[in-house]
Amino acid sequence: MRSSDPNSGPWGIYWAPLASGKMADGTDFHNPDIVDIDPDIIQHWVNRALSLQHPALRARYADLAWEIGNARRRDADGPAKRAFLIGNPGALASIAIDGYLDAVEGGQLRDEHDCWEYLDRAVQLSLTINDSVRTARAKVALFNYQRLLVSRPERFLWWRLDDLTRTKRRQLNLSDEELQEIIAGLEEALTRSANLENLESFDPHAAMQAADRLAKLLADGPEEVQRVIKVGAGAYEAAAAKASAMLAIAWLEDLMPRYRSMGLTEDAKRVENTIVSRAKDAKQEMSRHSVTVEIPAEQVQKWIDVVAGETADHALSRVAQSCLLTEDSSQRSVETMMAHAPLMSLFSTTIMGRDGFTEATIGSVKDDIAGHTLKHAAEQFSQRAQLLHLLLHHTIGRHGLDIEAFLAHARSVPWFALHREPLLREGLMAWFDADAVKAIHVLVPQVEAACRDLLDFTGGSIRKFNPLTGGFEVIGMGAVLNHPRFVEGVPKDIRFHLRALYCEPRGINLRNHLAHGLTTKDALGIPMANWVVHSVLLLGILELIEATDTRS
Repeated sequence: MRSSDPNSGPWGIYWAPLASGKMADGTDFHNPDIVDIDPDIIQHWVNRALSLQHPALRARYADLAWEIGNARRRDADGPAKRAFLIGNPGALASIAIDGYLDAVEGGQLRDEHDCWEYLDRAVQLSLTINDSVRTARAKVALFNYQRLLVSRPERFLWWRLDDLTRTKRRQLNLSDEELQEIIAGLEEALTRSANLENLESFDPHAAMQAADRLAKLLADGPEEVQRVIKVGAGAYEAAAAKASAMLAIAWLEDLMPRYRSMGLTEDAKRVENTIVSRAKDAKQEMSRHSVTVEIPAEQVQKWIDVVAGETADHALSRVAQSCLLTEDSSQRSVETMMAHAPLMSLFSTTIMGRDGFTEATIGSVKDDIAGHTLKHAAEQFSQRAQLLHLLLHHTIGRHGLDIEAFLAHARSVPWFALHREPLLREGLMAWFDADAVKAIHVLVPQVEAACRDLLDFTGGSIRKFNPLTGGFEVIGMGAVLNHPRFVEGVPKDIRFHLRALYCEPRGINLRNHLAHGLTTKDALGIPMANWVVHSVLLLGILELIEATDTRS
C-alpha cells in the first residue's frame, strides 16, 4: 500500500505494508514483508509495467519495481545485490511518471483524492531522477487539474495544490503567475468558507486553514496578513456567536494567540471579553454527577480514636501522616477507574476556570496518567475534607491542644523560621476562631516560605536574577516544589501532596489562585483552611533525605 509519509513506514520508502505488529516473542512482523520480495517478483512487476494498457496499472507496477527494487538492492550484499539489477531503473521511474500523468490527464480516475496522489507521486519521481521535462509536464498537469476542479460546482480539495507545491516551489520553477494563481485559489476558498450567509459553503475550519496558508504566501506586508487572519478568525467568531457557550469558548480560545501574534490586540481583547461573558452560560451547560458513599459512623470513630491516640505525644504528627495523599495510591485509584470505565479513560479532560478560560488539559489515561493522578488527588481533597475536620477537632478536644501546641510542632523543624512565627501564630489564631478566609490568606504564604527554606536546606538556590530590575527575587512555590534539589531531598508523597494542593492547575492550585485573585470566598471555607493547617503539620514531620544544612 502507499505510505503518505515515507519516513513513517518501516522501510523508509513510498510503499508500506498493509499491516504491522509484534509477535509474542517481541519480533516485528509486516504483511506483506519487503524481505519476501525476490528478483523474480520484481521482474514480474517489470513485465506487467511494460505490457499492461491501463496507465494507472503501468504506473503502479513500474513504481513497485523501481522503489522496492532500489530498497532491496540497497540492503543486499554481494551476489544478492547484483541479482536485483533488473532492467533500467531510470526507465522504470519514467514509465511510472508517464502512467500517473496519463491516468489523470485522460480522466481515467474517478476519485479526486487518487488524482492528487498520482500527481504528487509524479512530481516526486520526476524530481528524484532529475527529469526536467517530466517535472515540467507534472507541473502543468497540477495546475490543469486544479483549474478543472475550479470550473465545477462541486466542493473539492482546494488545499492540495498548495500542499503539493509549498516545499517544491524552487524545484518546480514556479512563475509569478503560477504563484498568484495559487494565492487566488486560496483567497477564493477563504471568501467562500467565511461567508455565513451561505450555510452550504460556510466552514470556519476551512476559512482559518485558508487564512493560515495565505499568511505564509503573501508578500505584500503585514497589513495583508492581518487582513486574511481577521477574515478567517472572523468566521470562527461568527460561528461561536450561534454556538453553545462551551463550544464557543473552545473555538474562541484558539483565536486569542492568533490575533496577538499578528499584533491585533484589540481583536484579542474583544475575544477575551466574549469568553468571560459566556463563562456563566458554559458552567450552566455542565451537568453535575455525584455518587453517595456512606461510611458507618462507628468505623469513622474507630479510625479517629486510633489516629488521635491516648496521649498528646506525637498526636499532631499522626494527624499529618494519616491524611497525606500519596501519589501511588492516587494512581492506583485512577487505574482501577480505567479498568471499570475503559471508554471514559480514552477521553481528554479540560479544566475550566471560573472566568471561562481553560486552566489545564489532561489527555487520556494512557497518555497522561500523571495528569489524571493529580486531578484525582484534587477530588480526594474534597472527599476527605470531612474526615480531616473530624480528626483535627477530635484530636484537639481529646488532648486539650492549643495554638502553642501547633507552634511547638512547627518549631521542631528549622524551615519554619522564627522571624515568621508571629504570622504563623496569627494564621493559626484565625483558624481556631473559625475565620477561614484570614487563616488561609495568612498561612499559605507561610507554607510557601517554609518550602522555600526547605529547598535552601537541601542546597538548592532559592533566588533568580531579574534583568528588568537589576536585582534578585525569590522563586515561586511551583519552581520550589519542582526544583531538582527539592525533588531529591523531599519524599515524593509529600511533594505530590503539596503540588496537588497548591500549585498545579490539574489539582487544587490554591496558592496560584490566591496569589492572582482568582479564588472566591466560597472556596475559602473551613474545609480548605483545614488542609492548609494540615500542611503546616506535614512540613513539621518532614525528615530530609540526606539533608544538608548549607546555612551558617
